[in-house]
Amino acid sequence: MFYKYRFESEIYPEMSRIPLHVRMKLDLTGVKMSLKAWLAFSLEERNALCELPVETDEERVAFTGYAHELSRRYFGEPAALAPPVANPAWENQGRVPDSVAAKGREVDHPVTLAEWRAWNCCQRYALIKLSVTKNEPELFIQAIKEFGGENS
Repeated sequence: MFYKYRFESEIYPEMSRIPLHVRMKLDLTGVKMSLKAWLAFSLEERNALCELPVETDEERVAFTGYAHELSRRYFGEPAALAPPVANPAWENQGRVPDSVAAKGREVDHPVTLAEWRAWNCCQRYALIKLSVTKNEPELFIQAIKEFGGENS
């Protein structure tokens, strides 16, 4: 499954950036991938990375194996690895992460616990990533509006 965000829609035709949902998969598997590496892959290969699931341990092994295969093909070595994210904050529905709460206050949209609980894990992941990025701060606001925040 590939979760597509409307606020990222301009990147999907050519996959010109690593989509947030793929970044979540990279975090969950520990695969490190630069934009340079992503763009070296064919569009079909990028789309395959988008569609590969990472819900189970077996799926994560398959995703990592495919990333290694692509990296070997294009760069002569397996993909770099980091420790996979353990106990991801986006899976905790009991607490709005500090970065999301702070960014919400900064943009005059305090994120409520009810909102946080109502959003799916892909939406919560996006808000966490967008709350800490220095690039394109307006995407956090676009995401809140897309997800139907109470104060939107």
